[in-house]
Amino acid sequence: MTDLSGLRNDPQYLSTQQYKDSGNLSSRILIHQKFSTAEQSWYDFTNELMALKPDMRILEVGCGPATLWRMVLNSLHESNRIVLSDFSLGMITEAARTLSKDKRFGFVTMDTMDIAFPSESFDLVIANHMLYHVPSVLQVLDQVAGLLKPGGKFMAATNGAEHMIDLDILLEKFSKKLDQEHAMSSGFNLLNGEKQLREYFADIELHLYSSDLWVTNAKMLTEYAYSTPLVKENLGTEGKTEMSAFFQRRIDHYGGIQIRKQTGVFLARDPL
Repeated sequence: MTDLSGLRNDPQYLSTQQYKDSGNLSSRILIHQKFSTAEQSWYDFTNELMALKPDMRILEVGCGPATLWRMVLNSLHESNRIVLSDFSLGMITEAARTLSKDKRFGFVTMDTMDIAFPSESFDLVIANHMLYHVPSVLQVLDQVAGLLKPGGKFMAATNGAEHMIDLDILLEKFSKKLDQEHAMSSGFNLLNGEKQLREYFADIELHLYSSDLWVTNAKMLTEYAYSTPLVKENLGTEGKTEMSAFFQRRIDHYGGIQIRKQTGVFLARDPL
C-alpha cells in the first residue's frame, strides 16, 4: 500500500503526475457539476464572493485549466486584469488555450512557494482548493498578504476534514489497499484554516457552501476514484471494471450513492 502522506504536497509528484495536465482534475470537477445537490452552482457562489469591480487586478494561484474563469466570463468587467498562475506547465497551457484571446488574462508558470510579483500588486488573490497541496501554507500566506493592495482581500477555498468521507468508506469496502486515513485536505481545511490565516490577516470570514453529491452513474464515479492519488497509486489500472460493478450494485439497490461534502471559502482582509 502506497503511503500518500508525502505525496499530497510533493511538488515533483503533483506537477509531473497528478496535475501534469487537467485530466485528473477534470474528472473530479465533472462529477461535482453533474451530481451536486446544491441550489446554487459552485461557480456562482464563488463569483458572488469575489464581488469583482471595474479596474480590479486579480491573481489566482494554482488556477488549473481556468475552469472558474470560463464559468464566470460573462460577469467580468472589461477593465479587469487577471493573472492565472500554476506550477504545472500543462495546466497553464490548457488555461491559455481557452482564454489567451481575451486580453484581460495573463498566464504564468509559477511555484506558489515563490510568487514573483511586487508588493501591493493585486486587489484580490485566489487560492481555489490548492493550499493543502503546498509544502508550507504559512510561507504562501506571508507572500499573499504582501501582494494585496490596501483594501484588498484573499480568497481561499478548501474542504472539511471529512469531505467526501462516504466515498472513502466505499473504497475501503471495495479494496483493503484503499484503507487509509482520510486526510487529503489536512494541511489547510475548514477546521484549521482560520488559525493559519490569523497569523497574517486581521479580518477573516468563513462562507460555507451547502452541497452534497447524489451519484447515479457508476462509470463516472469510477473515473473520479481513479483520478485520485489514493486509487491511482494503490491500484494503478487494475480493478476498474470491478469497481464500476461494485458502485452499480449500490446504485441499483438505493437509486444512487450519497456522498456528503464539506466545502467553503475563507475571505481574509487587512494584512497584519
